[in-house]
Amino acid sequence: MAKKSTKKLLGSLWGYLLLAAVLWLWFLPSVGPGVIAILSALVVLYTLFQAPMWCCAETRSRELCRNNAYGILLGCHLRQHKWQKVKMAVRQQYWGRLARRVFSSVGGQAATFSAFAGMVSACAATVTLIAK
Repeated sequence: MAKKSTKKLLGSLWGYLLLAAVLWLWFLPSVGPGVIAILSALVVLYTLFQAPMWCCAETRSRELCRNNAYGILLGCHLRQHKWQKVKMAVRQQYWGRLARRVFSSVGGQAATFSAFAGMVSACAATVTLIAK
């Protein structure tokens, strides 16, 4: 039986484990591209809304917020920070600023690369599914 702390850690990092499983499933011929596309979409949703990382919204003192946040698009527990990150994701002129802030932490880098890998995997699986 696993410890409570191990269960909590696996519960917060399940998307990264799912990404590893998706990469492994690409080499199994018995698994169809539909399953891979669905699992890849789950990885992307995990990284956008649940992956643990720093908030990195701009505070009133022009510093980056270091509170814990979840996902690339969501800020910390402060309402203004949540809206600030969503606004940066929607407005094209702020995409560079959002990218710099997300890449400022290891958690953000892991989430971004996982989201990119999940999107590539989902697109490739969808194209494979349509081509059949």
